[in-house]
Amino acid sequence: MRRFYLSGGITLLLLACSCIGFGQAVNANLVGTVTDPTKAAIPGATVTITETKSGVTKSAQTNESGNFDFEALQPGTYDIVAVQNGFKQAKIENRLLLVNTTMRVDLTLEVGSATESITISSAPEALKTDRADVGIDISSHQAEDLPLTTNRNVQGLLALVPGATKPHLQHSNFFNAQASLSTEVNGQSRLANNTVIEGIDDNERSGLLQVLIPPSEAIQSVSVSTSNYPAEFGRVGGAVTDIILKSGTNDFHGAAYEFNRVSALAAKTYFQTGPNPVTTYNYYGANIGGPIIRNKLFIFGDYLHVADHQGQFNTITVPTAAFRNGDLSAGGFNIYDPQTGNPNGTGRSQFNYQGRLNVIDPARISPIAKNILALVPLPNVPGAGLTNNYSKNTHFTRDTNSFDVKADANPHGEDHLSYRYSWQKVDQNQEAIFGSVGGPAQGANNAHGTQTAYNTAFNYTHVFAPTLLTEIRLGLNHYKNVALPVGYGTTASTAVGIPGVNVDQLTSGMTGIDIAGFSSPMLGTGASYPWNRGETNIDLSNNWTLIKGNHSFKFGVNYRRVRDDLQQGQVFGQRGVFRFRDGQTGLKATSGTAPKTGQANDFASFLLDIPNEVGRDVNVKDASWRESQVFAFGQDTWQATSKLTLTAGLRWELYVPPTARHNGDYSNYDPTTNSLIIAGIGGNPANLGMKTRYYYFAPRFGLAYRLDNKTVVRAGYGISYQSWPDNLNVYATNFPLKQNNSFQALSTYTQALAPDGSGASMAAGFPAPIIATIPANGIIPANTPSLIAQTYYTIPTDWKAPYTHSFNAAVQRALPGGFVLDVAYVGNVGIRQPQGYNMNAGLIAGAGAAGQPEYAQFKRTAATNIFKQAGSNYNSLQVKLDRRFTNGLSATTSYTYQKALGYTTSSGSGVGGTTFYTDFSRNYSLLGNNRKHTFVQSFIYELPFGKGKKWLNSGVASWVVGGWQVTGVLSLESGAPFSVTASTASLNAPGNGTQLANTDGTFHKLKGVGKSLWFDPSSFSQPSAATTGVSGLGNSGQNAYIGPGFFNLDGALFRKFAITERVGLELRAEAFSLTNTPQFGNPNGNVTSPDFGHINFTNGNATGNRITELAGKITF
Repeated sequence: MRRFYLSGGITLLLLACSCIGFGQAVNANLVGTVTDPTKAAIPGATVTITETKSGVTKSAQTNESGNFDFEALQPGTYDIVAVQNGFKQAKIENRLLLVNTTMRVDLTLEVGSATESITISSAPEALKTDRADVGIDISSHQAEDLPLTTNRNVQGLLALVPGATKPHLQHSNFFNAQASLSTEVNGQSRLANNTVIEGIDDNERSGLLQVLIPPSEAIQSVSVSTSNYPAEFGRVGGAVTDIILKSGTNDFHGAAYEFNRVSALAAKTYFQTGPNPVTTYNYYGANIGGPIIRNKLFIFGDYLHVADHQGQFNTITVPTAAFRNGDLSAGGFNIYDPQTGNPNGTGRSQFNYQGRLNVIDPARISPIAKNILALVPLPNVPGAGLTNNYSKNTHFTRDTNSFDVKADANPHGEDHLSYRYSWQKVDQNQEAIFGSVGGPAQGANNAHGTQTAYNTAFNYTHVFAPTLLTEIRLGLNHYKNVALPVGYGTTASTAVGIPGVNVDQLTSGMTGIDIAGFSSPMLGTGASYPWNRGETNIDLSNNWTLIKGNHSFKFGVNYRRVRDDLQQGQVFGQRGVFRFRDGQTGLKATSGTAPKTGQANDFASFLLDIPNEVGRDVNVKDASWRESQVFAFGQDTWQATSKLTLTAGLRWELYVPPTARHNGDYSNYDPTTNSLIIAGIGGNPANLGMKTRYYYFAPRFGLAYRLDNKTVVRAGYGISYQSWPDNLNVYATNFPLKQNNSFQALSTYTQALAPDGSGASMAAGFPAPIIATIPANGIIPANTPSLIAQTYYTIPTDWKAPYTHSFNAAVQRALPGGFVLDVAYVGNVGIRQPQGYNMNAGLIAGAGAAGQPEYAQFKRTAATNIFKQAGSNYNSLQVKLDRRFTNGLSATTSYTYQKALGYTTSSGSGVGGTTFYTDFSRNYSLLGNNRKHTFVQSFIYELPFGKGKKWLNSGVASWVVGGWQVTGVLSLESGAPFSVTASTASLNAPGNGTQLANTDGTFHKLKGVGKSLWFDPSSFSQPSAATTGVSGLGNSGQNAYIGPGFFNLDGALFRKFAITERVGLELRAEAFSLTNTPQFGNPNGNVTSPDFGHINFTNGNATGNRITELAGKITF
């Protein structure tokens, strides 16, 4: 069987003759039929097309069926002329051909002399007549004129795509220095998207982010396909986004521009209590393009500088003076003394100091806790109480420089050659709310960082004959990103009394102090810092197109070499973290419902220095990834009849298992033997023994049937595979490449334990790092106390790639006024979709560590992480009403009615995790990013006044009212799902980070914000203490409730002035969230929180404050 699969793949490779395949990734196709007035086909007619701006011409003869087919065309504006003896010449002008599209232009020749001609210059309806994929095309007009918020990033326009979530920023500003926007499409993870710039991969290896985003002013067109892609597209289950930059033409054209935002013109956010912190944003640049040799050689270039200096308003939760002194009586929860009662948490006595309940004797407060609290300011928000009680402004700066250079040549005949180089450098700095010791504001991303990136491409198209051509493409995608935390080089942890943290430069600074119920970390910086990461990915491709009769055959191969390098902690951070939770000062019930716990219990555990979990990463070395990927495809597009087009394709994908840069750099944990298998040492394979799969075949089928000249019916089906998910950080980066100390509690009521069985604490700190000795056989038994206590990653050597079955059926109809309506059913079924899974999480509620699979045999309580695979399901109605820019108006309307189900929701790190282990089936639910209804309306409208317009087109009135344009994007969405949760203490199943609340079956939305409740919390309660052997979960469901909806209107007003015949001035004012309507997140859904049922600054928060941008542009 393996030989069969391998031979199939090799056959495709041999068919392609050379290497790679993104056929239409930089090009487009133009097809049509030439007929006489009776609709009879005219064979042998000469069809000539001319790109109007570069002067490039191509010619072809119609076949026996009167059909013609121009493949691998450069996107642009074309004139089409058909000539045949005995007929008048027919000419169609100004047809805009966008990247990754197939345009149909049918011509009718009337009887007469060839010296006579009939010209049609009006724009046709944009019907998709010959393809079955689903998607949208974005023009340069939309990219430049629609209001764009984040760095004028064209990815923001993916909101116009039916089935796509609202584009959003993911990761920290430092990890995502390029400000790449993410979206989830048709219920799939954002890792399932694939973005290319002129055919060259623009993704980080895992698909987490795109490396480089071209300026919107430099973009010619963008194509987005979301279902049933042509066979040349792979490594995708969501959207294929194909970006084409502008090219030089026979005339010099260019622009210089600046966009400016300042805080003085911005509204305050809904929960903001003080004035706007000072913010200045400047986005300015220029571009120019033109001929070096007319009709032969062209050049285009652009430069962009972005100075983004943000003032940030922060409201966080810090402990009150009473809490700091041990008086927790205001917390509303009973505090129990862990030094009383039984070791399992039963029988404890309530704290009582000098007759005052829930007050801790000051003598028992940890001196280290006092030192830490001395670095944390007291509350400064009047009347705030225990939460959202401290405000302070911080500042963030991001300075970006970038440029693109692109050359196009038509050296001889119909050949085309192009080269592009894109470069960017970003410098950033985030001020910490508590200075050099960090703090929780802005996600604790307290750092300074630099990223340098480039993406370059060489493309060559050679036409052997009108029916045979080939494309060759070579490209490189690279970035390097370095980030260092605040306090780097200091011994801040040692200074507060915690030993063993600051042992070298990489572990310098303040450790993380994580206290539930308070903004986290109270001190410290995110676990990811410091890091040094980079990738270099090489693309090489070769496609062939053969036209035979009514068949257009395409085949090609793609070779991709991936190099990924990373030095980063991530699990606990190289400075470590101490986590304090409620169970350590709670009371375990022997039956019934345990006493309610909450914020006061969390803080009591901190004051007593009794953490629930302690961990750190140490001796972190460079991780690396070296992988080859090979893809091949073949596809036949058959004009079966004058109305029916059929497409059949097959794609083959090969992912050669990765290896590290050096033998010994991969370490795979084997949970069956409690040992670490060191790759490339002894008899261990360098690729961990991962199986190579040769049978990833992905068929694609489509049909398009033209009922009449205004109606098309389409349907399609296809399979798409995805590559290995997520970050290099979680790929066999175990001891000795990276070691961590992971000290866990045996139950939710007890203290975390050090390897020697003593209690882990801030006072005890961390032990010295282990000196690694690798045996000759490359197998390290993880049986020492220190190795048993480490968190490990397990890579399944029998891994099979995730894939998606996608299907759609659509009807498209041309309407009056140039509108085109598209109504489609779009669905998919995800197979083997990955999710993070802790193999050592407790599977038995109430059993504590005894319910963890690896505890009985190996006494392991630390996590063993693996990717588990499960299914997903998506169904939707997707409606699009489109009008290409004609007579001063373009509009795109998108509506989606959808339901996405699965076992995990794509998270900030890309791959979602597992929520429930005691009953895995409870993970299957509505996805957290599902919005049942989404509606997006965009428009560009030139007011019909002034020169060349319908009204007031001369004189003073023309000058006053002419040249005005309005644009906008309106977005409406129903709410996102959320869960109502409870304390996990009663669940007592380590590794289960979430407990569902019990519900009486009702849910009442009150829709209050701030101090008013958004929903009625009285319907929910803490579940009873778990009974061993029962799941122990509450009876409410995951993502069972829907939060606030979303409304946003971005608008822009333009005025264009003609300075000379060729030089123009454009002034514009843009407003993001024009109506200043608050956009609330989901309410606090935890029954133990004092903010339960509320939406406020730290729970849901609110965006949607109006931001005004002023801009000017000179064009020529």
